[in-house]
Amino acid sequence: MEKLFITFRSEEDIIAFVEVCCEYDDAIDIRAGKMITDAKSILGMLLLKTGETFEIEYGCYDNEDNYRQFREEILKKFQVTVKEELDKRTSMANL
Repeated sequence: MEKLFITFRSEEDIIAFVEVCCEYDDAIDIRAGKMITDAKSILGMLLLKTGETFEIEYGCYDNEDNYRQFREEILKKFQVTVKEELDKRTSMANL
């Protein structure tokens, strides 16, 4: 399983990211510490600070291809990093 992280360089980046998110029917949120913001809400997103890194949470309901397409698009357009996360069940079994 992987996690996506984004760093916005400007308010224009934030606005462009919201526009991309609005193209998808699935739930997309941004996690900032304990706070979660709807990535399709321009007002909520503009409250985020530029220069900080945030986790992207993508809730894929019906089509895994949507996630792959979203991932490819944001990797091309924004400062996004992908981090692989070990499955806890797998790592516990290896102990």
